[in-house]
Amino acid sequence: MLAVLRDPDLFTTDAPSTIRDMFGVHMMTTEGPTQIRYKRKCLPPFHVSRLESASLPRLKAEVERLVRALGWGGRHAGEVRTEVARPVALHSVLSVLGIPLSETERVNEWYEHFARALANFAGDPDLRAAGKGAADAFGRALEPILEQLARKPNETLLSDLVCDHVDPLTAEEIRSNALIILFGGIETTESMIANAVWALLSHPEQIEAARSSPAALDLAIEETLRWEPAVQSAARHATRDTEIRGVPIAEGEVVHCMLGAANRDPAHFEDPDRFDVTRRNAGDHLSFAVGRHFCLGAPLARLETRVVLETLWARCPGLRLDPERPAAPYGYEFRKPKTLWVKRDA
Repeated sequence: MLAVLRDPDLFTTDAPSTIRDMFGVHMMTTEGPTQIRYKRKCLPPFHVSRLESASLPRLKAEVERLVRALGWGGRHAGEVRTEVARPVALHSVLSVLGIPLSETERVNEWYEHFARALANFAGDPDLRAAGKGAADAFGRALEPILEQLARKPNETLLSDLVCDHVDPLTAEEIRSNALIILFGGIETTESMIANAVWALLSHPEQIEAARSSPAALDLAIEETLRWEPAVQSAARHATRDTEIRGVPIAEGEVVHCMLGAANRDPAHFEDPDRFDVTRRNAGDHLSFAVGRHFCLGAPLARLETRVVLETLWARCPGLRLDPERPAAPYGYEFRKPKTLWVKRDA
């Protein structure tokens, strides 16, 4: 699998696909100099140093607000995925991009159409049309935002892009790359947060070890990524006839790299089906892929997950899964629990 993901000349993303149909040509559907250019242009706001200086204070305040407002119902039960994980993901990606938070509700509606269209394996034309319509609506909404940022720049990605006068991206290139960052920043980060909370609360005997130090928490987060990743596969297209371990692959055929399976490879991970927050090589997982298409937003996703876990533990003593409403991550391409109900002590 590593050989496939690290060889974009033989196994490419530059081919017709659902994600290209939906969002156009962007950093995940190109290779070579074009892909490198797109990614380099979009990378600066995702550097750890910039995130911790520009995003961390705002992120902590938002997570604190959401956790305090968590709708604890009867018998002190609340739902984490839709009331914390999704709003955190939306808030963070909009803030990094430079899209006003007043657009949150509309962006969430567009995202729902994107998600259904990208999971449209049966080829339903209505789902495709709704997704394309949402992408077009996003593009129209982006125009005045870019005009405003050109007049009044700030430390956001869209500002960086629209104020780049050395080697600027076109308006269409900005739109396409903003779309894939927006979708990934919501879908995969929401799932990562929800899956991490679920994994740790499913193993309460390991929470104390995960909380023992910042380094221990970071390692525990890597183990949740390994054990239950948000994204299960990465598709590549063969550019010529080849073979993988004796299996012939014809030019144009799709190779699905099953990241979730690789994360449980017994040749690399001892007792791979066991969840262990002290696993020293947990960070060897492929949940953010590898090579040129390594996830741009990985540092932000890790930061969001850490802040959510720290805040839940601090503000919700006795937190545990609600046994009356059990749920677990599910899905072929993207995995997360449909709901994540938790309880806390009075």
